[in-house]
Amino acid sequence: MKLVADCEKIRENARAVVELCAAHSIEVAGVTKCCCGEPEVARAMLAGGCTMLADSRLPNVSRMRDAGIDAPVMLLRLPSASDADDVVRLTDYSLNTEVETVRALSQAAQRAGVTHAVVVMVDTGDRREGVQPERVVGVCRELLDLPGIDLAGLGTSLNCLCGVCPTPENQQLFADIVEEAEGELGIRFRLVSGGHTGNLHLVQRGLVPARFNHFRVGEAILIGTDQSTWAELPVPHKDAFKVYADVVELQDKPSAPEGTIGPDAFMEVHEWPDRGVRRRAILALGEIDLRTRSLIPSRPGVDIVGASSDHLVLDVTEARPPVHLAEEIEFDAIYPAVSTGWASSCTTKVVLPVKESAALQG
Repeated sequence: MKLVADCEKIRENARAVVELCAAHSIEVAGVTKCCCGEPEVARAMLAGGCTMLADSRLPNVSRMRDAGIDAPVMLLRLPSASDADDVVRLTDYSLNTEVETVRALSQAAQRAGVTHAVVVMVDTGDRREGVQPERVVGVCRELLDLPGIDLAGLGTSLNCLCGVCPTPENQQLFADIVEEAEGELGIRFRLVSGGHTGNLHLVQRGLVPARFNHFRVGEAILIGTDQSTWAELPVPHKDAFKVYADVVELQDKPSAPEGTIGPDAFMEVHEWPDRGVRRRAILALGEIDLRTRSLIPSRPGVDIVGASSDHLVLDVTEARPPVHLAEEIEFDAIYPAVSTGWASSCTTKVVLPVKESAALQG
């Protein structure tokens, strides 16, 4: 099977997101973690107007640096003190919550003769990374005078653990925390990183606090969607990624299984309605390759029945045109399929670069 990225569509999506945010004085960091720091994807985001890149894994950042990408990069995953030297060598910004870790970054920055920018993350309800609001000023005070450290600003993240959606209310809560901290500390933060794709539908409606000036955006640029709300975003392409896999079996079979039903290979129990005898295709693609539930068949009349480690089963009874043995079946891929597929060693990745004229214009 192969996973194909169309970087021209990614560039156009990035341009749309950047223009949406620019109307509210918000800069966009293009998040490259979904594609493991694929350099051409990163270049497409930059050509679309992103002012920096953001990734969660240092090997991905190293890959971009080795490819000659020298744009500012933000490390999204909280760094470990043991990685401090690599963090300051490879990235310009990192998100942090622990003072001891930032002290390690300070020491690494001094050894390298550089200044490393830190964004302190604040928990505004989703209960993933972030200091509690009442601790923000105290944490910032401890970081202000660390040599080699630039306290660039505050950030927050919703949606990602508990699924708490950004709202005008919790956005304003974060903006209030920022302004209270600035007043207590007597400074003005350079970066107020208020959110990500899940905030864009509020930007569309003009419901974003004026103090926000930075977003970290991956899904909307790569996939053109916001899966947290399924809001319709002003992004042109939802098909920048395609998956292709070969039909390795094509037979008529009863749709209902025979025998006692227990957990499948991934410890899930399913119900199987009896739809009679159906035309079924098995593809050389499975859960080890990528998250199959995040695939959307391109051909009308094709439905996904289920998947095991190595095989994807389709109902193709009503497929138009009919499916044939050994042909390649096409799917659109949404974010979970792309992120797992790009990280898999079992998939063939194909990257279609940004059109040369578009790259020059970008």
